[in-house]
This record gives sequence, C-alpha cells and structure tokens, in this order.
Amino acid sequence: MLTYDFSNKVVLITGGTSGIGLATARAFARAGASVVIGSRGEVAGDHAEATLAATSQALFVPTDVRDEGAVAALVARTVERFGRLDIAFNAAGIGGDMAPVATASQDAWDDVMAVNARGVWLAMRHEIAAMLATGGGAIVNMSSIYGAAGKAAHHAYVASKHAVIGMTRSVGLEVAQRGIRVNALCAGVTATRAMRQAAEVVPQIVGDFVAQHPIGRMASEDEIASAVLWLCSPGAGYVTGTALAVDGGFLAA
Repeated sequence: MLTYDFSNKVVLITGGTSGIGLATARAFARAGASVVIGSRGEVAGDHAEATLAATSQALFVPTDVRDEGAVAALVARTVERFGRLDIAFNAAGIGGDMAPVATASQDAWDDVMAVNARGVWLAMRHEIAAMLATGGGAIVNMSSIYGAAGKAAHHAYVASKHAVIGMTRSVGLEVAQRGIRVNALCAGVTATRAMRQAAEVVPQIVGDFVAQHPIGRMASEDEIASAVLWLCSPGAGYVTGTALAVDGGFLAA
C-alpha cells in the first residue's frame, strides 16, 4: 500500500464496521486522519472504534443510512467532535436477493434501493453542506463492477449501483467549482470475510466468478482501500465525476 499523509483531516465512512469500509477506515487511521464510522451494527461499531483508536482519533455513531435524521446526526456529530469534515467514503450497502424479475420480492428491491441508492444520496447532501462550511473536500461513493455491467436476476443491486454512478456524475458536476470532488469506485470481486465464507460453501460458483476477472484472483480489501485513499489525496486533485474501476480487468474483458 502506498503511504499517504492525511494528518489533520477528518474522514467519515458509512458502512465502516466490516469489509472494505473497515479496511479503508484502518488505512485512513494509519495515515493520520481522524475517522468517524457510521453503521447499524453497534457491537461491531464499538469494536471498530476501539481498534482504530489505537492509531488515531476515532468515533463510532450508530447510523441507519436509510433515515435522513440519522444521517444528519452522523454528520453533525462528526463536526461537533472534530470541527470539520474533509473526506467521506459512502460504503454502506447490501446485496439483496437474486431472483427472476417475475418472482423477485418488492420489499427486497425497496430495501436495497433505500440503502445503496438513497443512503448515498442522503449522505452526500449532508456531507457536502459540512464540507462547504470549511472550504471543500472529497467524496467517494461505493459502486461496483455491476454499476457498469449487468447481472442476471440481481436487479435491485445492479440498479442501485448504476444509480450510484449516475448520482456521482451529477453531484460531481454540481460542486466541481465549489472545492468538492465526487467520485465512485467500481470494485471487482474482493476477499472480504463474506466472500471468503462463500468460497467455502459454494467454491465452484465463487471460483467461476473469480475466473471472470482476467487478473485471476480476488482483490484484497487493502487494494480497494488504497484506491479510495488515492481518490481522496492531492494526487487525484483533477479527478472528479468519474467511476474508477478497480476490478482486475473485469470490465475490459
């Protein structure tokens, strides 16, 4: 992983108690940032806060990104505790179910869209207000390779991740001259705990999925985190409104 210096920066991460979100929180903490995590899992959140506090200032705020009041409170707590907000990684998301469109659950559709799409939209509207108050910042929204491609019978997830890219472009244009950069990250198959567990239960399915990535392996959580840190760094100062594929060649195949 490249070395970055985010000293004196305040970072907010939704969905930061596990997987890519937690790996990114750890990476920012190692780089000197103060890190705030918002998530529904309070036990995991308390544990993550304690882990991050070993290397940096950290705060966990119980948050349901579907609820605007909760998102507003998350950003307000961040500013109250640290005085500003410089960087946000909107990583909260769920996968939903897989079923043919004729039999798919409407409730499952609504829940996936509420977390993955509305949650990102709500987060940005409150994060941007806080960033504008102190001169700007950088936002990264978690999309997916399926924000730029389709997958049979996975309609809600695919639609929500396409929505994330659309919002990223739209909001990125809106604030481009106001000191805020907004980008999306399209991750390929990543060796999260959930994916490793799936590989043990259905190795053939996971193996076939990995084989669709020309690089021939899963990404590590740290590799995805590195891309987030780069997008938030001065080195990406001319990058906004884009969807960065970190996918082992999946979308190029």
